[in-house]
Order: sequence, then structure tokens, then C-alpha cells
Amino acid sequence: MKRQGLHNPAIMAVASSAQGQKAIASTLESANTGVNAAVSIVKGVLKTSLFLGIGYYAYKKIFNGFSPLKENKRDKPSNISTGMAKNKADAIYSAMYGIGNGFKSVKQNLMGINANGFVQIYNAFGLRKGINPLSKKMNLIEWLNDQFSQSELMELRFIVPNYF
Repeated sequence: MKRQGLHNPAIMAVASSAQGQKAIASTLESANTGVNAAVSIVKGVLKTSLFLGIGYYAYKKIFNGFSPLKENKRDKPSNISTGMAKNKADAIYSAMYGIGNGFKSVKQNLMGINANGFVQIYNAFGLRKGINPLSKKMNLIEWLNDQFSQSELMELRFIVPNYF
């Protein structure tokens, strides 16, 4: 049977003396201080991470987020399906992307849709990036205003009034 504990009588004598007790107490105190400091650092990192996360979320929502339009319940329901709206949004984007503005294609894709149909196309379009890597992402209305002249926009306003 093996005994546990301190087997050296010299260590027992030092540990039981007043200076030994002070040394043991200061060692335990410094160990506790180190643990408290580590806990304090972890709490600070967590608080900072939470603050930065909330700040980033707010920044994205305020300055960089896409806000979908809501369909007007007073108008007629959309005359296109969600899938058709997605296809029209993709066709409009590919017409405007790159060199030239593809006005005829955009006009053709917007022809015959009602106001709530345009809302569906706008929402399906979302935010899309231009050809310039430094440009910001734009929604459909921003793209149309960026790509077309005032006379072209006037033609589109006759097709879909009150949106751009």
C-alpha cells in the first residue's frame, strides 16, 4: 500500500512554518488572480464580439440591405407567377449587364405586366452587382436609372407607372 502526501520531512517542516504558510498562501492567491484575469479577458472578448456583431448587422440593414417591396392589396393581383418573375428579372439583368443597356429587351420583359407583377420582378431581381468590381450592388430601379436615358425611362414609365 502506497502512502500519498508529502514524504520529505524537510518539506513538511518548511510547509508548516510561518514563512511556508505565507508562500503557499501567496502561490494560491496568484493562481486565483491569474484565473480571474483570464475570465475577465474572455468576458471582454465576448462583449466586444457581441458589440461588433450587432454593429455589423445594423450597418448591413441600414446601408447595404435589400428591402423588398410589398404588393399593393388594392391593385389587381400579380399577373405573373413567381417563377416567371425570376426569369424576367434574370433576362432584364443579362440585357443590362455588360456593354450596352439592352433597352429593347428590358422593355419587352416589362410589357404587359401590372404593378404587382413589377413588384414581383423587383423582388426577384434583388441586389445585383455591375460589371465594375468596385461598384455597389443595386436593385432593379437603381439599375434602370443608371442604364437608361430620361427618354428611355419615360417609355418605361408608360409601361409601369409610379416606380422609377
